[in-house]
Amino acid sequence: MISGDLPGSPRTFLQTVSESRLNYAAAFVADFTSIWIFGYLGMRELFSWRSAAVVWSIGFALFSLAEYSIHRWLLHNPKTFLFPLHDAHHRDPHMPASSFFLTGMVVLAIVWSLLRYGLGFREAGFFISGFAAAYSYYGIFHHVEHSTRIHQIPFRWMQKTWAAHSVHHRLQETNFGVTSSFWDHVFKTHHKSKPRGVSARVRNLS
Repeated sequence: MISGDLPGSPRTFLQTVSESRLNYAAAFVADFTSIWIFGYLGMRELFSWRSAAVVWSIGFALFSLAEYSIHRWLLHNPKTFLFPLHDAHHRDPHMPASSFFLTGMVVLAIVWSLLRYGLGFREAGFFISGFAAAYSYYGIFHHVEHSTRIHQIPFRWMQKTWAAHSVHHRLQETNFGVTSSFWDHVFKTHHKSKPRGVSARVRNLS
């Protein structure tokens, strides 16, 4: 419980949900399901596979900017209601941490309902499907970063990303990108990890 919270308060309830292992597992299922729900909505009208692939890829690529922005300016902002939940994750990275499992799906549905008037029903469906796929990948990759050691990860680029996120848990004003360091380079918040891996102290934060 965050200091100052009262039993039964909204913040305490959110923390309880966030730390539930059942909710944590259900979030992976809901996020993965979102990919297919919005993809199905995109296929309800006539379309070309080429244009669908392009729109889907744009949605997938743009997620990294949303990931960076939310992580930096919402989760690390003490003035937001999300800060205590994310702060708890930093205090104990091994504990499960997820918002209510349907939150992602609901937010995506709201964004889709707005985009379909500007992009079109089909395009909005594929855009959000791609965005949801990147969001699902983010959830899985973040879980891997906190459940494995760097030497257990097979690819060099994944090891670099793992190391960068470990640095973020030590230096919280750096490396906000969880799946990519691109926007950290753009906004000059990237902190390079040690070239030969990370120290034992950083490993303990994984």
